[in-house]
Amino acid sequence: MAEKLEFNCNEADLHGLTNGSIPIADFLNNLFTDTEKYTQMCSALQAYHRNDGGSPEVHAFEVAKPFFDNSNSTGRFRCRFQIDYFFTCSDLRNVGADTIDWDFRIENNTLYLTGEEVLERDSEEF
Repeated sequence: MAEKLEFNCNEADLHGLTNGSIPIADFLNNLFTDTEKYTQMCSALQAYHRNDGGSPEVHAFEVAKPFFDNSNSTGRFRCRFQIDYFFTCSDLRNVGADTIDWDFRIENNTLYLTGEEVLERDSEEF
């Protein structure tokens, strides 16, 4: 299941984005300077690994390949992040890297994000 997030946007930044004076990369990076929004995104990225075992944690991410279509207020970007696992029983730590692509639309000063669908195996594949 894809993760979904909603963030209120700063009106000045949103106006700058729509009139072309603020690039989409700057808009997104400004949005995630808000600690609460940054933490929510880290939690959503972590949720993609909830079934991997261990205790997955995401503490940081970066925005890559941002795209914005001003004609319909939609776009997409990629989050690059490190996922840290801690396996309590064996006292082991493991680190991996991942990317998740996000589609978004902007409507009424709100950014609606939808992450990529999680690939799941059908039980008949085994």
